[in-house]
Amino acid sequence: MPRSHPARRYLTAALGVLTIATAVGVLGPTLVQANGAARIAAGSTGTSGTTATTGASGATGATGATAPSDDPNNYTCSGHVAKGAAEPGVTGTQVLYEFYCDGPITGYSLETEPHQIQYFDQSPIVDVNGISPVTDSFSCNGFVPGIQINCVGLASSAFELVTGQFVISGKGICVEPRIDPLLTVTFASATATIGGTKTAPTATATVTQAMSGPYDLGRPWGCKGDPFGKDLRLGDHPPKVVLGS
Repeated sequence: MPRSHPARRYLTAALGVLTIATAVGVLGPTLVQANGAARIAAGSTGTSGTTATTGASGATGATGATAPSDDPNNYTCSGHVAKGAAEPGVTGTQVLYEFYCDGPITGYSLETEPHQIQYFDQSPIVDVNGISPVTDSFSCNGFVPGIQINCVGLASSAFELVTGQFVISGKGICVEPRIDPLLTVTFASATATIGGTKTAPTATATVTQAMSGPYDLGRPWGCKGDPFGKDLRLGDHPPKVVLGS
């Protein structure tokens, strides 16, 4: 069962546009690793305690990176989705997501076409080996109903696990067409302002931003295999219900 989530809150109205650090468009991410599955390795467990299954469901994960990366434009990110925890007074299908990357990030985006998101966590959990860093957190925004969540914040080191939840309509996470979210991550940094004296004029700091993805989080863990298990969004046979014929 997924662990309880502190201060879980949901949006009930359309919110504003994010800052540039996480203004990730649905059609705008780089395609450096577009063909790579981004699922946590089969047999491993995250904070949800859910173990990956194998077979035609397509839930077998790819092993994530083992060493940190110094290229935020070409990270390796791994993750998965599974059945989420029930929320009092919230109807629909609860979807848990977990992922980590091999470098620090300051934002991420989840895109869920064709499944519209009805509610979502505004404050996902960030942790390393079950311990949440004091300075690391994310805040999420987006339109509801909508097909994308945009989150801004900080995971300051590689392999920090980000865990959140959102709700889609439907009768269950294993009902076709099964959800298969795409993940894009960003990293933004800036240098401090220098100068400011008569002999050394103030220099304006520049902001740099990198983007990696999209990564395919895959179809849900814990579902029985079916003939559509290999139809991943970024696979060789993407589901027609998403991309059309």
